[in-house]
Amino acid sequence: MQITTKAGLIAVRWAMLAVMLAATPVAAHEIVGQVTPLMIHMKRALLLAENGKAQEAVAEARAVYEDFAHEMGMGMTMEGAGLKSTAAQIDRTFGTRLGESLEQSLQRNDADTLKKTIQELALLLMIEKFNALQASFGKDTVTLDTQRTMFWLGRNYFSYLLEPTLAAKDPIEEQRLDRMLDVMLYRLEDGEHQSFLDARRNLLGGITTAFRLTLPQQASAGIPRG
Repeated sequence: MQITTKAGLIAVRWAMLAVMLAATPVAAHEIVGQVTPLMIHMKRALLLAENGKAQEAVAEARAVYEDFAHEMGMGMTMEGAGLKSTAAQIDRTFGTRLGESLEQSLQRNDADTLKKTIQELALLLMIEKFNALQASFGKDTVTLDTQRTMFWLGRNYFSYLLEPTLAAKDPIEEQRLDRMLDVMLYRLEDGEHQSFLDARRNLLGGITTAFRLTLPQQASAGIPRG
């Protein structure tokens, strides 16, 4: 079976996520739900760049620069968004120029810029999911289970792509930010939305400082100074 329509792909992704959410216990440092094929390739590129394998890192990113098809097993094929279209989506949302940075890093075989671009892309993808979650606050039509799913979709970008690097370089800060995410989840479950947003601001401030990333204005509102 080959699933090619956008609605079909979304249905498959959410169905897989729902099954994994039901089967996987929630704990710190744990990925809950779907890790997309693109996330797998992004992590490989990051690891290669961090280990000084510049050419391999660039080659890994080039392999998923355009949209691509990923075999899911059992005869199913998922059409995944590549780095190019994902960066373009984030650029439209946040007014960034990640697409340009990504293209230039590949043209110049610049693994350091590639690593920084992927890290910023991961952070903004997380923020995008948290913004969608925040927009659901106060809506009776959105259940807490759905909100938990939205939360984990965002958290996984940190846990899978950013947290391993931070754990190696600054384990104390990694543990602090991981606990911050736990606090966000608890506040979400308790319906304490303002406390959730306060923790979210502290989390983003910690990530941008740790990775020396600069957030665009659309994403940086509310981050405390200092």
